[in-house]
Amino acid sequence: MTQPWLTVIMPIYNGGDTLDAALSSLDGQCEGLEIVAVNQGSTDNSHELLEAARSRLPIRIIDNPDAKSWTENTNLGLREAASSLITMLHQDDIWSPGRAALLKEMSSRYPNVDIWVHGANLIDLKGNTVGHMCPPFGGAQRVLSFEEALSYLIVQNTVALPAVMFRRAAAMRNGGLDEDLWYTADWDLWLSLAQNGLAWDPTCAASFRIHAASQTMTGSRDLQSFKRQLKIPMERHLVHLPDDLRKIARKRADTANAFNICLASLHHRRLRGCGSALKAIISLGPLEWREFLTRSQIVNRLVPRLKLALKRGT
Repeated sequence: MTQPWLTVIMPIYNGGDTLDAALSSLDGQCEGLEIVAVNQGSTDNSHELLEAARSRLPIRIIDNPDAKSWTENTNLGLREAASSLITMLHQDDIWSPGRAALLKEMSSRYPNVDIWVHGANLIDLKGNTVGHMCPPFGGAQRVLSFEEALSYLIVQNTVALPAVMFRRAAAMRNGGLDEDLWYTADWDLWLSLAQNGLAWDPTCAASFRIHAASQTMTGSRDLQSFKRQLKIPMERHLVHLPDDLRKIARKRADTANAFNICLASLHHRRLRGCGSALKAIISLGPLEWREFLTRSQIVNRLVPRLKLALKRGT
């Protein structure tokens, strides 16, 4: 078998409702790819869907019934991957046509970085586009320095998980995904991988599905645990910014985290943390509000979710 140039890691757990769409989005894009699907003891038809797709896709299925999380399954996929480049595709997300070609072009043009990022669409359960998830890196393909990438991404994880490719060796040097971070493991990994710069393309070449049953939404019921999830990557990576940038970056990140806690509370029909969010934005000051909104992308993240919430209520 020819050495694949890219491994697609798919952690699977009871994904039957959306898995077929995720797999179908890979059709016609798998030349030189391998797909490592790690199935966490699914009790629905996920395994059958994976088996059926093997006739047309280069899928290797690994059963991991005793796993506790998607991070554990992804780390297993990382260890088993045959290629030097990795991308992750969750069972409810999809690729756009031409994504593999875009990633190959980016890796060829920017060979000295460890992480390549592009834009993403936000879709609902029916696959309708309801918004976009793009870090504020501009409208042209380019490379960001570590300092620039970190100063933006430390405020808020504005990078969609299916919109990233990274170097396997760099991820393994960092220990893979932190399995204690059920909500922010990907954010923590992006911040680690950006040390040699970050390659960016504004094309929305994948779609991230937002819905109430996602692990991140259900897990956020425990607000204290959720708060810790947000704090750990911030504290872990802020130290890499120079002193003159660290103070304002911390203030922006603390404000974004306060907003995220408030929004999680509201999602679960509570009001805890919303007073702290208001105090944080006031403390930031009006001269900082525009920059904060740009870096946090709160409006672009919030509006699609409000639309879906209103639609569910009608």
